Amino acid sequence: MTPAQRAELRARYAAWKGLTATDRVVLRQARERLHGLPDDQQRALRTQFTAMDRLHRDGWRLGSQLGAFYPQLQPLIGYVPPAQRDTLLAALRSLDAGQLEQLAMLAQRTPPQERDGLRDALLAQAPATRSAWLKRQLAR
Repeated sequence: MTPAQRAELRARYAAWKGLTATDRVVLRQARERLHGLPDDQQRALRTQFTAMDRLHRDGWRLGSQLGAFYPQLQPLIGYVPPAQRDTLLAALRSLDAGQLEQLAMLAQRTPPQERDGLRDALLAQAPATRSAWLKRQLAR
């Protein structure tokens, strides 16, 4: 195994360990569905996934819900200081799909130089106030 292959395997394992129990169940079910398909369809899906931009492909390692929003959230969460990573992922995983959509809109319309501030402001919110905070930010 090459060093790059070992690094990829370590990254995949770390991503798996970071998933919620629900996301692990979803992924196991998806794997079972994939293995139930004819070989040519399996190859086509693997080829399609491999052809995705690595940035977006790696977003799916965050789980099914965050992976679905990763292309829109990437400007906000793609370059997170290591000390904030776990806190940010926990905060994002606590949001529902509607809140993630709101945050994605904010991330897209926030200038690059202000995204760190947006992320810090999100993390400063108590979980109970994040929904109202997102609505206020969108109303601006």
